[in-house]
This record gives sequence, structure tokens and C-alpha cells, in this order.
Amino acid sequence: MKLTNFYEVADRKGDTAWGGASESEAIEWFRRGLDNSIYVSVWNEEDIEEPKLVIDKIDITKLVLTTIVSERGRA
Repeated sequence: MKLTNFYEVADRKGDTAWGGASESEAIEWFRRGLDNSIYVSVWNEEDIEEPKLVIDKIDITKLVLTTIVSERGRA
């Protein structure tokens, strides 16, 4: 199995603004809007032509916001 995290950043309307496997790009896109949400899903990409969903989309917005606030407090 070749598991890959896939991140999606959505605006306040729920429209996807960005999607991809890069954690850093996901955070960059997330920080562009105050009302953005961020989700992660896990895919098995063993067969690149037909990836299979392993774990459906999970909302990680609160986790990411808490981490950002925590990092700012340390600076």
C-alpha cells in the first residue's frame, strides 16, 4: 500500500480553493482567508491510475488554527 495524504482548502462557501499532497502549500492556502477550512483524506496510490480512498475527508481546521496560534505565542 502507498498511502498519501490529500489536503483540501475550502472558502467560507465550501468551494475548494486548493487541493494537493503538500502540507506546506495547504497551510499557505489556508492562511489566505479568515473563513477558510482545511481537510485531509488518505488515499492508497499503489495503482496511480486508480487511487482508492482509505479515509474520507476529516476537518482539521481547529487543529491547524490551534497550532498556528501556539506557534505565534512562542515567537
